[in-house]
Amino acid sequence: MPPRPHPRSGYLPSLDGWRAIAILGVLMIHDLPWQIGTHTNLAYIRYGSFGVILFFAISGVLISTRILEEESLTGTFHLRSFYIRRLFRIQPAAIAYLAVVAALMLPHLVPEYWHFWAGALFLYENFLYNSAPATTFHGYFTGHFWTLAVEEHFYLLISLFLFFVRRRRILILTLALIAIKAIQIIATHYTPDPLLRRTYWQIQILLFPSLAAMLLRLPRVRAAAIRWMQPVPVLLLTALAIALCHGILLPGIVRGRMAFLEIQIISYSFTFWVIATMLHPRSLVTRLLEAAPLRFLGRISYSVYLWHVLFYSRIDGIPLRLHELDVLSGRPWKYVATLAVAIASYFCIEKPLIRLGHRLAPSTTTPRQDLVDQPATVQPTTQKI
Repeated sequence: MPPRPHPRSGYLPSLDGWRAIAILGVLMIHDLPWQIGTHTNLAYIRYGSFGVILFFAISGVLISTRILEEESLTGTFHLRSFYIRRLFRIQPAAIAYLAVVAALMLPHLVPEYWHFWAGALFLYENFLYNSAPATTFHGYFTGHFWTLAVEEHFYLLISLFLFFVRRRRILILTLALIAIKAIQIIATHYTPDPLLRRTYWQIQILLFPSLAAMLLRLPRVRAAAIRWMQPVPVLLLTALAIALCHGILLPGIVRGRMAFLEIQIISYSFTFWVIATMLHPRSLVTRLLEAAPLRFLGRISYSVYLWHVLFYSRIDGIPLRLHELDVLSGRPWKYVATLAVAIASYFCIEKPLIRLGHRLAPSTTTPRQDLVDQPATVQPTTQKI
């Protein structure tokens, strides 16, 4: 008797594992150093900033794949439905967080400027961040919205690109990426301290995984990727490249160039990490990413990202005075408070509103059945992109 087929859910558990790693990196960069005996993570804290880049890689691959799947199934791509689903996915929890920040700003419990708050609400915070006076902490409680602004700008750009450009997409996007990178390299010579959070300094980190998703729609490219992009070799090659940058094998590399190369290698390698695990669901790395604790943390990672700033309110040992709330910025209470609020945000705001968005604009691809109440086709369960 053949095995009973399971509902196809469109859910890739490994992506939640990657999201968990990404949010742990963000929490590490925003936390004070840990020290156990003579051991400390101080030398590794800076790598936490790559958590945001990993989030970008996941979004670039996943969003472009979903759009291309819908187009292949229906012959077109529905912009309106896409925007409705994105709106209900991102904005409700973000607005709830900003409402709490506003409530704390009114009695001056948090140091924040209203124009930063407005930039976060209307998704142009990435053009404001770092414009506060260096002697104040204004902008801190809404500063992390720069990543949401960049992602929303990407959603707009990639959806319009795929909607209006139907031929030679890969060539056009490749040329655009080359042009963007060339302009950035030239601009660094004339802009000694660029505001790197602005969209035009970050968009290539999202467009590159989007290009990779397009290439994987080509049968030959997909077959080659399945054959050669095994998760362990991809991770080892990345480690080797970083070792080269650190001069372990090439000790003559200049420090400044080494740092630049390391950033580029890590940033672009995330795309290959994500794709490798998506293409190989039975690999050891993929199964480790699908461990229940990582999957759960990955599911609530967006809420963790939004709310943790309220409790991670000590920078370089200097507390941002929150009066009665300041007690929650110490260990271990900030971890407890962040997790508790994130879980409440996910189950009370994120999940119900995502379901509403999918009811208002049903997806023609395979939505996550753990999030949306929508009939699923019957098919053997596999991971695919």
